[in-house]
Amino acid sequence: MPRRRGKQSCLDRAYGLLARRAHSVLELKDKLLAREYENGEVEQVLGRLIELGYLNDDLYCRQYARARVGRMRLGPRRLRGDLTRKGFDGELVETVLDEIYNTGDDEMSVAMEAARKKAGSFKKGIDKNEMKRKMFDHLARKGFSLEIARRISLDMMDSVIKKGGGK
Repeated sequence: MPRRRGKQSCLDRAYGLLARRAHSVLELKDKLLAREYENGEVEQVLGRLIELGYLNDDLYCRQYARARVGRMRLGPRRLRGDLTRKGFDGELVETVLDEIYNTGDDEMSVAMEAARKKAGSFKKGIDKNEMKRKMFDHLARKGFSLEIARRISLDMMDSVIKKGGGK
């Protein structure tokens, strides 16, 4: 790999970026090109990093998706958008979404967790209709289907409040 005089090599820069956090191939490529490395050099570095196992979109996509669902309790619509923005292949994104939402962590159970967490933030004495509207909006923004957001905010709100509590 060619070295630049007085400037960090493309490979060294890539290692530095990967040392901070994992990246998708597209993310790393965009960052390296933004640093004005030549496209051919960037492609060569990316190929080498894939060959060494430092870049693996398949593994990173799965880890990133599980972390987002586990930490942020996101629904499939929002997660699909996040994964697509990271540059993951559409087929890989759909496979990962199927793995996450068609196992023990299905969309309804993830949505119930998000609802319980949100219910804990409602102020004591809030109007029940206002609470239901806020819950629906929250779940829709999190990327859950409108049907699930409706079911939880309208039909299941009493059980969510009992388990999630309110201030």
